[in-house]
Amino acid sequence: MQEIYTYQILKKCNGKAVIQMDESLLDVINTHLKIKPQQKQREVPYSVKKLHNFQRRIVPFFMNQFMHWAEEMGYKQVDGYLRAIHKKKTSKQQKFELGDLKKLFGAINPRTKIIQMETQNKWIDFLSTQADICVLLNNKIKDQSTKQLYIQAIQNLKAELKKEVPYDKFLSVPKKEESIDSPEEESQEQILNEIFASEEVEEYAPTNKEDPYSYLSCAYSKFD
Repeated sequence: MQEIYTYQILKKCNGKAVIQMDESLLDVINTHLKIKPQQKQREVPYSVKKLHNFQRRIVPFFMNQFMHWAEEMGYKQVDGYLRAIHKKKTSKQQKFELGDLKKLFGAINPRTKIIQMETQNKWIDFLSTQADICVLLNNKIKDQSTKQLYIQAIQNLKAELKKEVPYDKFLSVPKKEESIDSPEEESQEQILNEIFASEEVEEYAPTNKEDPYSYLSCAYSKFD
């Protein structure tokens, strides 16, 4: 007499099903069918997530330094353009954001074309001649290893300029799983731990200086 097996379909979704069945039926399936277990999706390693969080600090830090450098150098139009963006920030710290840098190198606003293009050129000059000096002279970054991490980030910012859409994928987390087994990677992990354990880096220096280029705020808002 042929054995009778029972099963019940509990749920169907997107071509898959959850089934409740007799253990004897499961034994038959395992015996006669080659079933490949579904691989568990790997999570992004903690070290990669932490590096991603550090990357989020890079653009605000260097754009803030860029704004102060433009002021010191007397680049009035560039300084005014950046302060117009900065003035629109509603957060207490008035942080620059990656979106500000994307917009700077994005579509040209006809109303501020000359200023926008000049700001682009000065940003390139800043990365090439001054960004590393700003890191080295920053008293808030006391650890030399941390300074080195910021200096390495400058190369990443410069590399983005060669892409068709600069800074569009700047914060993308690598899909390939990375380990921290090597001494070099462990050293970088230690540096990142030190950065997040202390708030010694003053990334944003809110300015109290009255903005003489307030008209740019209107022009910039049209670009949103």
